[in-house]
Amino acid sequence: MKYLVIRLQSGFTQGLLGHYYLIKDVDNLIVSNEPLMIRVDPLIDFIWFESPFNNLDVMDFMVKWEGYLRVDEEGYYVFFMECDDGCVLQLDDEEVISGWKEQPPTLYYSKPLFLSRGSHKLKVNYYNVGPFGLVKLGWVTPKGLVTTLPSDNLYTRRGEVITIKGLRPGSMIELWNNRLLGRAVADDYGMAFIKIDSERPVDGYFKIMSNGGLEFQSSIVRDIWGGDIFEVKEL
Repeated sequence: MKYLVIRLQSGFTQGLLGHYYLIKDVDNLIVSNEPLMIRVDPLIDFIWFESPFNNLDVMDFMVKWEGYLRVDEEGYYVFFMECDDGCVLQLDDEEVISGWKEQPPTLYYSKPLFLSRGSHKLKVNYYNVGPFGLVKLGWVTPKGLVTTLPSDNLYTRRGEVITIKGLRPGSMIELWNNRLLGRAVADDYGMAFIKIDSERPVDGYFKIMSNGGLEFQSSIVRDIWGGDIFEVKEL
């Protein structure tokens, strides 16, 4: 049997993935167990006079953004954040800006940081209490350009699993590159879900297994990541 593997949606997207939580206890900053909203924000440059949640009139909330920063020119960068109320910036798991407190609009700067070309892990935490919220993330480049961190330099994944549709129920599909990255069995609807733990997109190929043997192997697929959706079609 021959198959065609078609990507319906890429998990790779520009921006940062934001999890928005309701603050249930303002004094202790205790948030809801589950996010009220999950979305990809192209950049962090917000002024809120109203609640970010549809049909929920509340301004006590917390956002956790994460993703990756692409640096095209190595050199020294200075990051800045303006926030009302609290904000924290982590770069490659190092806290470079800390302003975690209730405050009027306040501007924070990091120390100069030498960044190599390539990808760097980025995390931003923010919370707001009261009727007004503001948060902005920017940088000063080695050439002295001062700007909001552009969406062209930010990317993230849409989710944690790869979805494959169109399989025969009960069949097994595997994801490989130079090793096995994950496998899953198709459910009664012909769908399989492979969890991928890679922090960055990977190049790989799929194997469809039948009766313990290899039935089909796809060609190389570039930039596979969590949030990808594929469909398998029989030829």
